[in-house]
Amino acid sequence: MSRKRTSLSAQGLFFLAFCTLGAPALVTSAGCSGEAQASPPTHAQPDEAANPPQGLAASAVAGSGAGPAQPALAPLRYDPNDSLAPLISQVQLSVVSIQTRRSKSGPFSRGSSGIGSGFIISDDGLVVTNHHVVAGNDKFEVHMQDGRRFEATVVGSDPQTDVAVIRLTNAKQLPAVSFGSSEGLLVGDWVIALGSPMGLEQTVTRGIVSAKGRGSLGLYEDGYADFLQTDAAINPGNSGGPLFNLAGEVVGINTAVGGHDGLGFAIPIDQAKVVIPKLIKDGKVTRGWLGVGGRDEPPEFGAMPKKGAVIGEIHAGTPAATAGLLAGDRVIEIDGKAIEDFDALRTRIGEYEPNEKVTLAVLRGGKQHQINVELGARPDPNSLVRMPAGVVPPKNAPTPKTPRVSVDLYNGGPARLGVEVRETPDGVVVDRVIEGGVGHRLGLRAGDVIERINGKGVSSVAAIIASLEGERGRAQVEVRRGSGRHTAEISAG
Repeated sequence: MSRKRTSLSAQGLFFLAFCTLGAPALVTSAGCSGEAQASPPTHAQPDEAANPPQGLAASAVAGSGAGPAQPALAPLRYDPNDSLAPLISQVQLSVVSIQTRRSKSGPFSRGSSGIGSGFIISDDGLVVTNHHVVAGNDKFEVHMQDGRRFEATVVGSDPQTDVAVIRLTNAKQLPAVSFGSSEGLLVGDWVIALGSPMGLEQTVTRGIVSAKGRGSLGLYEDGYADFLQTDAAINPGNSGGPLFNLAGEVVGINTAVGGHDGLGFAIPIDQAKVVIPKLIKDGKVTRGWLGVGGRDEPPEFGAMPKKGAVIGEIHAGTPAATAGLLAGDRVIEIDGKAIEDFDALRTRIGEYEPNEKVTLAVLRGGKQHQINVELGARPDPNSLVRMPAGVVPPKNAPTPKTPRVSVDLYNGGPARLGVEVRETPDGVVVDRVIEGGVGHRLGLRAGDVIERINGKGVSSVAAIIASLEGERGRAQVEVRRGSGRHTAEISAG
């Protein structure tokens, strides 16, 4: 399946859909509309037709010590073109509103509160929501559709996918949702969002899947979420609520609000399925790590893009270095599963545990090689940024005369580009492309000399930042690369 990706060149265009109380919530963010006629349920992949997806709770809590899952609900017999009411009446029993509160932390500080959403995955009270709903809060009150209320505690949370699990206190015999497959969704399939936008509990909106594989959208530092895009209305307070298909199965976790009508984003449930059991078991997610940086090569005009992830740098002493991977290797498979680009490589490796062994299919010099790697544990984002590169820059790169300066278009502060550079008499030279940042999406490489940003000539880091700040909605970069040139652009529109 092809993966369409949109990378953002400015912060503030997308908002996490969590509603903070105490301010006029109805003016905090633009909403999204999704008015259309319903159609039959989404399409199963060939293997799913023979093996229908099991309930979410069944896979999520296996071996975790949680109570048994409710059996999957019987298929509904209704005409979606007539009304969605039979579907809504069945699934809304498992959708909850989460009232959050942060206690006072000092004699002069004030507590804060907010509203998010979630959905039940086990009959004894495990609930899935967003990390940003629970982060920094210590009191949770959960409201069910039937009027029951529960206190709750955090079981585990993962900021890199924005998924969290909480447990309701003294809960039993609760109705649990069923999992669908986000991989099986097609652009144009109808979906339904349930949650508490603006604090309005049990609100239902509908729309279609607008796109898949949108990447992390720059919402998270070192993020792993690979969003579904939908025009089902999502607003502050929808965070953590379920996105259903017309079979009543959860296919996504509603998370982000676009800066324009018709833009909403959800975490694919297939990605959450990997994270949830780890949160239940360990309270956190520890990801496997190769120790490489890389890029996707933009195709030549008129040419089809090449599949695979090109390794641009290898950190010394890492699993990749030990296994014998080389800069320039193109990874095309992991354990027999095709890898389309560097984001896919990074995400797939992150689904493994540290110390697990994987087999990479690598193209090197026109020949395919099988390389076995024992993965390490992924360092925290700050350690990754500080980690020195293990690959010597190309021979045509000017000799460093000044220290490296970090310029990163995603993570806080002014507009940043996701590369490490240095100023030289010949121009601003790229020393390193930060994994997962805007720079590698633009196809930048170590040794590139940045000549123009958004149409303006640049010869210093300050000029780069000024040009990026001048147009927060896009990042167009022109670089000199050896005897040639490379131009690429990312826009937020």
